[in-house]
Amino acid sequence: MLGRDEASGINVECRICGDKASGFHYGVHACEGCKGFFRRTVRMKLEYEKCERSCKIQKKSRNKCQYCRFQKCVILGMSHDAIRYGRMPEAEKRKLVAGLLASETKGSLNSSSSNLKTLAKRVNNAYQKNLNMTKKKARSILTGRTSSSPQTIQQIQK
Repeated sequence: MLGRDEASGINVECRICGDKASGFHYGVHACEGCKGFFRRTVRMKLEYEKCERSCKIQKKSRNKCQYCRFQKCVILGMSHDAIRYGRMPEAEKRKLVAGLLASETKGSLNSSSSNLKTLAKRVNNAYQKNLNMTKKKARSILTGRTSSSPQTIQQIQK
Protein backbone atom coordinates (compact mmCIF):
# COMPACT_ATOMS: atom_id res chain seq x y z
CA MET A 1 0.00 0.00 0.00
CA LEU A 2 1.65 3.24 -1.11
CA GLY A 3 1.20 6.22 1.14
CA ARG A 4 0.81 9.74 -0.19
CA ASP A 5 4.46 10.53 0.65
CA GLU A 6 5.78 7.39 -1.05
CA ALA A 7 3.83 8.14 -4.23
CA SER A 8 5.52 11.55 -4.46
CA GLY A 9 8.98 9.97 -4.06
CA ILE A 10 9.58 11.23 -0.51
CA ASN A 11 10.62 8.60 2.04
CA VAL A 12 9.29 9.46 5.47
CA GLU A 13 10.63 7.59 8.48
CA CYS A 14 8.48 6.22 11.26
CA ARG A 15 8.91 8.63 14.17
CA ILE A 16 8.82 5.72 16.61
CA CYS A 17 11.32 3.18 15.24
CA GLY A 18 12.86 4.71 12.10
CA ASP A 19 11.38 2.16 9.67
CA LYS A 20 9.70 3.43 6.49
CA ALA A 21 6.45 5.20 7.44
CA SER A 22 3.35 3.94 5.65
CA GLY A 23 1.33 7.06 6.44
CA PHE A 24 0.06 9.39 9.11
CA HIS A 25 -1.41 7.15 11.80
CA TYR A 26 -2.91 8.28 15.12
CA GLY A 27 -1.43 11.75 14.62
CA VAL A 28 2.16 10.68 13.77
CA HIS A 29 4.04 9.41 10.71
CA ALA A 30 4.39 5.74 11.57
CA CYS A 31 5.14 2.36 10.01
CA GLU A 32 2.58 -0.44 9.88
CA GLY A 33 4.27 -2.20 12.81
CA CYS A 34 4.09 0.76 15.19
CA LYS A 35 0.58 1.64 14.02
CA GLY A 36 -0.63 -1.88 14.80
CA PHE A 37 1.26 -2.00 18.10
CA PHE A 38 -0.31 1.28 19.24
CA ARG A 39 -3.79 0.26 18.08
CA ARG A 40 -3.65 -3.10 19.90
CA THR A 41 -2.28 -1.53 23.07
CA VAL A 42 -5.06 1.07 23.20
CA ARG A 43 -7.94 -1.17 22.10
CA MET A 44 -7.05 -3.99 24.46
CA LYS A 45 -6.07 -1.57 27.25
CA LEU A 46 -2.75 -3.36 27.67
CA GLU A 47 -0.37 -2.34 30.44
CA TYR A 48 3.28 -3.29 30.11
CA GLU A 49 5.78 -4.02 32.87
CA LYS A 50 7.50 -0.76 33.77
CA CYS A 51 11.03 -0.29 32.43
CA GLU A 52 13.51 2.22 33.89
CA ARG A 53 16.16 1.84 31.18
CA SER A 54 14.71 4.23 28.55
CA CYS A 55 15.36 1.68 25.82
CA LYS A 56 16.26 2.89 22.34
CA ILE A 57 13.47 1.92 19.93
CA GLN A 58 14.77 1.00 16.47
CA LYS A 59 13.44 -1.09 13.61
CA LYS A 60 15.44 -4.19 14.61
CA SER A 61 14.84 -3.90 18.37
CA ARG A 62 11.37 -2.35 18.51
CA ASN A 63 9.76 -5.56 19.83
CA LYS A 64 12.16 -6.02 22.77
CA CYS A 65 10.66 -3.48 25.20
CA GLN A 66 6.94 -2.85 24.77
CA TYR A 67 6.81 -0.41 27.70
CA CYS A 68 9.42 1.95 26.21
CA ARG A 69 7.91 1.58 22.72
CA PHE A 70 4.46 2.59 23.94
CA GLN A 71 5.91 5.48 25.98
CA LYS A 72 7.69 6.73 22.87
CA CYS A 73 4.44 6.50 20.89
CA VAL A 74 2.66 8.65 23.48
CA ILE A 75 5.54 11.13 23.90
CA LEU A 76 5.73 11.68 20.14
CA GLY A 77 2.00 12.43 20.02
CA MET A 78 0.24 9.23 19.03
CA SER A 79 -3.31 9.46 20.26
CA HIS A 80 -6.44 7.36 19.85
CA ASP A 81 -8.30 10.68 19.48
CA ALA A 82 -6.27 11.52 16.36
CA ILE A 83 -7.91 8.75 14.33
CA ARG A 84 -9.32 9.85 11.00
CA TYR A 85 -13.01 8.92 10.89
CA GLY A 86 -12.83 7.76 7.28
CA ARG A 87 -10.36 5.00 8.17
CA MET A 88 -12.03 3.79 11.34
CA PRO A 89 -14.01 0.53 11.27
CA GLU A 90 -17.75 1.27 10.98
CA ALA A 91 -18.66 -0.40 14.27
CA GLU A 92 -16.06 1.59 16.18
CA LYS A 93 -17.07 4.82 14.44
CA ARG A 94 -20.74 4.30 15.39
CA LYS A 95 -19.74 3.57 18.99
CA LEU A 96 -17.57 6.70 19.20
CA VAL A 97 -20.18 8.96 17.59
CA ALA A 98 -22.91 7.53 19.86
CA GLY A 99 -20.75 8.28 22.89
CA LEU A 100 -20.13 11.85 21.74
CA LEU A 101 -23.82 12.41 21.03
CA ALA A 102 -24.79 10.96 24.40
CA SER A 103 -22.45 13.31 26.25
CA GLU A 104 -23.72 16.31 24.25
CA THR A 105 -27.35 15.27 24.73
CA LYS A 106 -27.06 14.95 28.52
CA GLY A 107 -26.29 18.66 28.83
CA SER A 108 -28.98 19.85 26.46
CA LEU A 109 -31.68 17.31 27.35
CA ASN A 110 -33.22 19.30 30.19
CA SER A 111 -33.37 22.54 28.20
CA SER A 112 -34.72 20.77 25.07
CA SER A 113 -37.50 19.00 26.93
CA SER A 114 -38.62 22.26 28.55
CA ASN A 115 -38.49 23.95 25.12
CA LEU A 116 -40.60 21.15 23.65
CA LYS A 117 -43.16 21.44 26.45
CA THR A 118 -43.42 25.20 25.89
CA LEU A 119 -43.84 24.68 22.15
CA ALA A 120 -46.52 22.01 22.68
CA LYS A 121 -48.46 24.35 24.99
CA ARG A 122 -48.28 27.17 22.44
CA VAL A 123 -49.48 24.93 19.61
CA ASN A 124 -52.32 23.56 21.74
CA ASN A 125 -53.41 27.07 22.83
CA ALA A 126 -53.37 28.34 19.23
CA TYR A 127 -55.33 25.31 18.10
CA GLN A 128 -57.97 25.77 20.82
CA LYS A 129 -58.20 29.52 20.15
CA ASN A 130 -58.58 29.30 16.36
CA LEU A 131 -60.57 26.12 15.87
CA ASN A 132 -64.29 26.74 16.03
CA MET A 133 -65.28 23.10 15.78
CA THR A 134 -67.67 21.22 17.99
CA LYS A 135 -68.20 17.48 18.11
CA LYS A 136 -71.59 18.00 16.47
CA LYS A 137 -70.09 19.94 13.55
CA ALA A 138 -67.30 17.41 13.13
CA ARG A 139 -69.74 14.50 13.17
CA SER A 140 -71.98 16.13 10.57
CA ILE A 141 -69.02 16.86 8.28
CA LEU A 142 -67.70 13.31 8.58
CA THR A 143 -71.10 11.74 7.90
CA GLY A 144 -71.92 14.13 5.07
CA ARG A 145 -74.99 15.62 6.78
CA THR A 146 -74.10 19.28 6.58
CA SER A 147 -76.40 22.05 5.45
CA SER A 148 -73.71 23.51 3.22
CA SER A 149 -71.81 21.28 0.87
CA PRO A 150 -68.17 20.85 1.84
CA GLN A 151 -65.61 22.42 -0.48
CA THR A 152 -63.65 20.15 -2.72
CA ILE A 153 -59.94 20.53 -3.37
CA GLN A 154 -60.68 21.94 -6.86
CA GLN A 155 -62.88 24.70 -5.39
CA ILE A 156 -60.23 25.64 -2.82
CA GLN A 157 -57.48 25.91 -5.46
CA LYS A 158 -59.54 28.30 -7.62
